[in-house]
Amino acid sequence: MFGYVKAIQKSYKSILIGAVGGYLATLINLPLPWLLGALLLNLFISFTNYRITFDKKIFLPVLLIIGVILAGSFNISLLYKIHLWVYSSIAMIICTIIGAIITAVYFHKICKFKKLVSILAGMPGAFVVIAGAINQLTNSKKESGQVVIPQATRVLFIVLILPFVFVTQVGYQEITSHGNNPDYSLRYFLELIFLLIISQIGTIGFEKLKIPSAPILAAMIFCGFFYTLEITTARFPDIFINIAFVFLGSAIGCRLSGLPIKDIGYYSFHGFIISILLLGVAAIFAYLLQIFFGFDFMAAFLSFAPGGLHEMVVISIAYNIDPLFVTYHHFLRIFLIIFSIPLILKYFSKN
Repeated sequence: MFGYVKAIQKSYKSILIGAVGGYLATLINLPLPWLLGALLLNLFISFTNYRITFDKKIFLPVLLIIGVILAGSFNISLLYKIHLWVYSSIAMIICTIIGAIITAVYFHKICKFKKLVSILAGMPGAFVVIAGAINQLTNSKKESGQVVIPQATRVLFIVLILPFVFVTQVGYQEITSHGNNPDYSLRYFLELIFLLIISQIGTIGFEKLKIPSAPILAAMIFCGFFYTLEITTARFPDIFINIAFVFLGSAIGCRLSGLPIKDIGYYSFHGFIISILLLGVAAIFAYLLQIFFGFDFMAAFLSFAPGGLHEMVVISIAYNIDPLFVTYHHFLRIFLIIFSIPLILKYFSKN
């Protein structure tokens, strides 16, 4: 417990900035205001001389809580849909391979990065895993920046741009408890505590299996099971949801804190370019799925857009898009990338 208190002390500046950003975002009707407002204001502050940090110790529990929040939207009808996603699964695999090839060629030919650096910098997903891989492979700060900064830019840009696309196409929405009015009884609190406990147990198991995004996935899977079967009905109230999104937005906005402006500018620019390329590829595959197999374009596009897993699922909840559909396809892409990285590293070690 003392460790978490210390982590809050390290992160309180970022959290307060995020709260202010979230509130300002509600005043101007920014999409997903408490998430994007916190993200934008922290990102802006990170470019100044004012240093802010967000401790990883509290980032993982935040992801777990958000997983419980998102699982609250599950219902039994989702269990009957997975068999309908065979064609979209095949499309996701092809889309990931094509996107990775296009971005790797771009970084190698245009930016003159080394081949391995180009491949890692252009991978459409698994940011944390890729950042860890490049840190183990090289001590070069330049090469690490060439991978980490474009990858971070990809996540941030797509998280920022997609809500505006949805506002244009679908309209303004905000994450809420969807009309849930807690009674705050003893059973209500016991159910929430139970969900948090089983989510933590699931997280420990997933981490031992080295499954990415373990907290949010464990919470969504285990809590989703109980919500789907209606064994439990307790859901977090709106104010708690908004607080959780302030934490998440603050953590994301701090990712680039302290990096040199010159490096951020150059690598972020090319990260912006490859983000557009990847969104274009995702849009093409979403359109093909709509034309040939009848998938909803916006749902497929959100599932194929290579942003962060939890951020994309948050957007899906806000716009009433099946979160299981979105989670499954992002999970498929992440695992495809994770399993390909050892093969790529082995190939380059031989050459």
